[in-house]
Amino acid sequence: MQLAQDRDELLKDFIARFNRATLGIKELQMSTVVTAIMSGTRNRYFKMSLSKNLPDTMHELLMRGEKYVDAEEAYLISKGMKNRSKPESTKRNIPGELEPQDNRDKLTQDETR
Repeated sequence: MQLAQDRDELLKDFIARFNRATLGIKELQMSTVVTAIMSGTRNRYFKMSLSKNLPDTMHELLMRGEKYVDAEEAYLISKGMKNRSKPESTKRNIPGELEPQDNRDKLTQDETR
């Protein structure tokens, strides 16, 4: 059980990979599972939650992991929205319609006086 979450791997993907790896192990002890997932995850909040209150079953472990997956996805969505450079224009472009032009740039100095 030497699984570790990769640097850019999402918690969702790590938990899925961890779950697949544990399916083939007979007589799996929950203390071993919790220790392995705690040492493998990079999500410190999930790790702290597991250390405070140990899950009794694999189902409970996966359900708790799902909560932290949801939190991670919400964070990534909000982070993506904050990183947008400019809000997109709400005006629709109609084909064949000319866009207004600012002619002030093209005027000579004599014309602006």
